[in-house]
Amino acid sequence: GRRPAPPRIDGPRLRRVRDQLAAEARRRIPTEELEREHGLDRFTLARQFRRLFGVSPQHFVTLRRLDLVIEAVRRGRSLAEAAAGAGFADQSHMTRAFRRAYGLSPGVWRRLSR
Repeated sequence: GRRPAPPRIDGPRLRRVRDQLAAEARRRIPTEELEREHGLDRFTLARQFRRLFGVSPQHFVTLRRLDLVIEAVRRGRSLAEAAAGAGFADQSHMTRAFRRAYGLSPGVWRRLSR
């Protein structure tokens, strides 16, 4: 049998979700809050977000937080200050995410970027 076509992606609504996640990356936004504010259930939100942007909402937030870490380190902040300011639970959590995303530790990145 034929599979039903996937539901149409609501691009404008998902861009609003993305913009909110980017603007508020430092805080943990509960999924229930996103569901309520944007009128999408968690499964539709996750599935359509990934189809439109190529990453899950959670991974998008992690990447945005890493952008904030890089900005802070470039401004001379310590790695611990950068991690806390970007919304990571602690420096080791930030370091694991940084290594997964970029293949090197933030300390090595800082030395190479100077």
